Amino acid sequence: MISILITLVLVFILQFLFYSWWWIILVPLVLGFLEKDSLAKAAGGCGLGIFLLWFGMSLYHWLSGGEIIVTRVAEVMGGGSGFTLALVTGVIGFLVAAIAGFSGFSLRKVLIKEYQIS
Repeated sequence: MISILITLVLVFILQFLFYSWWWIILVPLVLGFLEKDSLAKAAGGCGLGIFLLWFGMSLYHWLSGGEIIVTRVAEVMGGGSGFTLALVTGVIGFLVAAIAGFSGFSLRKVLIKEYQIS
C-alpha cells in the first residue's frame, strides 16, 4: 500500500513540475530497487500506483471539458468512448511501471548477489 501511494504522489509531483511521461519509468525503477520484500510488491505496487494516477488523470481531463477531443481520439483509435481510452491509458501506464519495478527489483538481486561477501 505504501509503494502505491509513494509512486502515485511522487510521479504526480514530478509530472506536474517537469511535464514528462518518462517519470513512470524512473520512479518505479528506483522504488523497485529499494524494495527488499517481494517482486509482487515491487512490480505490482508501482504498476498499480501509475495505473491509478494515469487513469484518474485521464478521467479528470475527459470529464472536465475535454470530452470532445478525448472522444474523437477514442474513435480514431477504434475504442469508441472516452472511458475506454482512459482505461487503455491506465493499463499502458501499469504495464510500463510494472516492468520498471520488476527491473529495479531484479537489478538489486543481481548486484547484491554479485557483491555479497561470503
